[in-house]
Amino acid sequence: MSASNSGFGFSAALWERAYRRTVRSAFARVPFYRDQWVRAGRALSEPVPTPCADLAGQLHRLCPFAEPYDPGAEPSLWIGSTAELRAVLSMAGAGGRAPVLEVRRAVLDRRTLGLSRRYGVLLATDAKVRHERRRRELNEPALRLAAAAGRAVLVGEREAVAEFLPALAEVETRVLERAGLDGAGRSDLVHDPYLGYYAARAGCGHLHLLWRRFHARVADDGSLAVTALLRRRPVLVDVVPDGAATLGRCPAHDTPILGVTP
Repeated sequence: MSASNSGFGFSAALWERAYRRTVRSAFARVPFYRDQWVRAGRALSEPVPTPCADLAGQLHRLCPFAEPYDPGAEPSLWIGSTAELRAVLSMAGAGGRAPVLEVRRAVLDRRTLGLSRRYGVLLATDAKVRHERRRRELNEPALRLAAAAGRAVLVGEREAVAEFLPALAEVETRVLERAGLDGAGRSDLVHDPYLGYYAARAGCGHLHLLWRRFHARVADDGSLAVTALLRRRPVLVDVVPDGAATLGRCPAHDTPILGVTP
């Protein structure tokens, strides 16, 4: 694990303080959370934990009053952050310059992850395309990118990744399996359609939360509530991913880890 992801700099008190700042800002600036006060008939000290499924169709209400979401003028805000993908790759020991091929269900106009690291999208079999031939055509640039480099990091769900391994047989390929919290027992990266990438399995074997970017707490009902500390739009506070997990501290790095429960 790199120094940037080690225990150096982690403070539980400062982490909690960052969470409280995010909560105050959400209640003051974001309709989705302000409405929780209205429904409760009082000011709340913490948001009501929200299952991820309940965020569908709420993007316009998850942006600040002063910065509303305009679907006619900007792409979906659920695309995902390059910084968070870089962070989980680093946490999982897949930093460096090898191109990253991410299996997705929609085309993404992104060519790099920054810092001179090339990026390409591979469309899964259930991607929304006109026909299979078009899907193969759209996948060619990413496959050529890997072939030209002679190496690649392949990211995606287990079944989706397996489809592309024969085409990458001549390429030195590092596979990082992605799963939601409900399937993260053996995965390398933890991903949610709304939160994005928020945890990764480090060399110590534990699933490390990206604590610089996310806060996590155990809600009153025992569910894991995750907050994106650095997101400006959409604002995601106390979001409950599908699945169950305990929250602990890594014995090797003294930073927050997730213990996935069946």
